Amino acid sequence: MRFPPAGRHPLHVAFTERDGVETWRREFGSHSFTSRLSERGGQLVEQFGPLRFRFDLSSEDKGLSMEMRGWSVLGIPLPTALAPRSRARERQEDGRFRFDVPIALPLVGFVVYYSGWLKPDT
Repeated sequence: MRFPPAGRHPLHVAFTERDGVETWRREFGSHSFTSRLSERGGQLVEQFGPLRFRFDLSSEDKGLSMEMRGWSVLGIPLPTALAPRSRARERQEDGRFRFDVPIALPLVGFVVYYSGWLKPDT
């Protein structure tokens, strides 16, 4: 998925929307990856190439939480027990968009954790 090596990296995020699908491009220094987000059946669906991940969204006191509920490859559902684990959170903090995104694999543990904040280009 082209995540950068561990460390601090400048981040740039851009997205576009077309016909209810948002395309997000995240650049961590010289590493970038793109995903597509849409809504299906009351869940957020994020697609990375042939992989699709379904999330429940819930409001929290200070923001929003995304919890993974299922996944598939090429439209074929995969066992939830083998799915990556993630409960991402986002919130507004001091006029900026703050995010925390942990991703772990069963039997392996954390493989990616990124957090930080964004502010709009002026």
